[in-house]
Amino acid sequence: MAAGAALLALGALLGAAPGSWAAAAVWTAWLNVSWEDGSSGNRSGWEAGEGGLYGQDSPLQAVTGLLVLPDGQDGFNACSALTNFSGAPPAGGSGSGSGWLALIQRGGGCSFADKIRVAADHGADAAVIYNYRGTGNDVLPMSHVGTGDTVAIMISNMKGMEILRRIQSGMKVTMVIEVGKKHGSLMNHYSIFFVSVSFFIVTAATVGYFIFYSARRFRITRAQSRKQRQLKAEAKKAIGQLQLRTLKQGDKETGPDGDSCAVCIEPYKPNEVVRILTCNHLFHKNCIDPWLLEHRTCPMCKCDILKVLGVEVDVEDGTESVQATVSSRTSNVTSINEEDSRSETASSGYASVQGADESVLEEHAPSENDNTHLVNNVSQPSAVNVPPLDNPTFEADETQVHEVKS
Repeated sequence: MAAGAALLALGALLGAAPGSWAAAAVWTAWLNVSWEDGSSGNRSGWEAGEGGLYGQDSPLQAVTGLLVLPDGQDGFNACSALTNFSGAPPAGGSGSGSGWLALIQRGGGCSFADKIRVAADHGADAAVIYNYRGTGNDVLPMSHVGTGDTVAIMISNMKGMEILRRIQSGMKVTMVIEVGKKHGSLMNHYSIFFVSVSFFIVTAATVGYFIFYSARRFRITRAQSRKQRQLKAEAKKAIGQLQLRTLKQGDKETGPDGDSCAVCIEPYKPNEVVRILTCNHLFHKNCIDPWLLEHRTCPMCKCDILKVLGVEVDVEDGTESVQATVSSRTSNVTSINEEDSRSETASSGYASVQGADESVLEEHAPSENDNTHLVNNVSQPSAVNVPPLDNPTFEADETQVHEVKS
């Protein structure tokens, strides 16, 4: 359920992604700021740079005009509907000096949209909003829905305070705003794609591991259940082979010195049926039978009744049966090897005796046949069946034969 909810949330995020991607893309503003002394014109200068940021709801247009402050130092944030821009050029004028831009401070308890609308209502072509005091050169995208076609940009606090001091000193400051570069959109596409792919990979890996773990647990549980059923069936057969006895009056088990049943801790009474295990311990039949079905061992000495009765439990696909067969075959091979060893030893002994007899005959033979006898004596071992050299017993026998012949 958690994975499904996460997938639904991601689907909703991706469904709304195009709008969010468009909103995340920001455009910088190229600013050309010039100033001159209104009275003498001795002090003048200009500077240019990509120092502004267009608002998210602002039209991407170039605009030029004289920068004008709101009246009153307390009204620099332009949050009041009564804010006035007395330094603005008269409306309807001609020439390049007719347009003007409102320089407004961020803050004051109102939104960006409120500030921009106040400037637009007074005839400003654009609103230039500088950041909070203490933020240095930081700027951020502004959201100002409902401001129409009014251009709005944000500049840093340092830049705004610098322009503010020049205006307050009596200079005329003019700003040219041009569209700069687009930032953020391409990176956001890659970021969202990477996060989406990573999420799906992690989710798929989690679901795959859960399926694998569940299947493995199911297989183990099933094998254990099958093993328990087989063990219970074999235990039931073994219990049927155990001896039953009915106690009588006068039996030592019913006497004052008689033992109690180790399962129910009750003394034995006449006419009770007891079951005698292979270890000669006895218990009430109704007590020991359920115990043996579950444990298959004596409660007192832990003797396994299945092993004692020779019941083979083929739980692991005949592993025990295979081991028994292999052991029997091994014993057969051992016995055969022993018989071969004895027969080869006897043959070697017979060959050694025969070689000794021939050597005695050769001593009494004529001398002219010595070479012939020597050849026969050397070639005699080839008539003996030499066994494989990988058996140390046979090698010892062969050594004994050569020693006798020498």
